[in-house]
Amino acid sequence: MVASPLPSGPEGLIERFGIGKRSSTAVTHNGTGYFAVTPQAPYDASVGVAEQTRQLLTKAEARLAEIGTDKSRLLFVAIILADMADYAEMNAVWDEWVADVAPPSRACFNAALASPAMKVEMIMVSAVADRFAAGDG
Repeated sequence: MVASPLPSGPEGLIERFGIGKRSSTAVTHNGTGYFAVTPQAPYDASVGVAEQTRQLLTKAEARLAEIGTDKSRLLFVAIILADMADYAEMNAVWDEWVADVAPPSRACFNAALASPAMKVEMIMVSAVADRFAAGDG
């Protein structure tokens, strides 16, 4: 996806990725990246939370790369589960995913998600290279 930096002033430090009608897939500002990530669409209710978490984390790695960073630079992750009974199953996949890095700060909570077939969603905040400070923007 093409990044779209705003032209000038303080807003010029904002870079939006995958700009759509309702939202951008990611936004970076002043060396920090922000995005939400879901399992692979269309969401499949027959797939367990472990597989949905794997799908989501695969998408997260691609999104992190797109904004110029990786999971080792994650600062904070908010994990939203449709059912807290899935906490241990999701954690098993998460623990494996962060085993090779210092894990970020995180919170996990329960909420109704946008699709009844979706079992997990994550909101991620990461350090990114500040291209504008480096004169690349």
